[in-house]
Amino acid sequence: MEPNTRRAAQAIAAALAFTVVTQIAYLALDAGGKSEIGYPIWRLEAVLQLVVIAFGLMLVPRQPLLGGAISASGIFNLLQLGLGLTMFYNLGLGTEDGPEPTFFAVVGFAFFLYFAAKALLGIAAFALGAALWREERGPWRIVGALTALSGLAALAVNIAAMASEMELTFPAGAAGTVATALLALALSAASRQGNAQLARR
Repeated sequence: MEPNTRRAAQAIAAALAFTVVTQIAYLALDAGGKSEIGYPIWRLEAVLQLVVIAFGLMLVPRQPLLGGAISASGIFNLLQLGLGLTMFYNLGLGTEDGPEPTFFAVVGFAFFLYFAAKALLGIAAFALGAALWREERGPWRIVGALTALSGLAALAVNIAAMASEMELTFPAGAAGTVATALLALALSAASRQGNAQLARR
């Protein structure tokens, strides 16, 4: 990769790795429905998605599919986080009489965006993982294979989740998180000085 592209890949890798940590923390702290815990995590994730979007766009001229999928996933994630931060509490979590009728529609749309974002990261993971498998040797080639396979799994499960509403939320999220973690690792590998193949159009 060229210097600017390498720095962009490193920034994306760091941001994605942090999102994996925040998602694990969200589950470990049982933050669902607890605005005092969940909202700070969502705000941090929103900032991380801005990094993903901006630096993902820097990859587009050299790697259109990879950069485009990463940036689009960040946009969808930012939208679903915005829905959670601005509407969940007002429509459901903070009302004494129970959720408003529109609350469940908003939640459904937020999860639809969440699944779409994970599917896009699956595409990015497959694209970069396949490139590493072709171009690298040794341990990084294995990382490429695992990244590509996890990307395919995340893509398949999250597309299924988009079509089945909330039934596949946990497996879709888990598959997407694994693919995100491996994509971050693969981006770190691809950002090394010697990996010039991934800079070619």
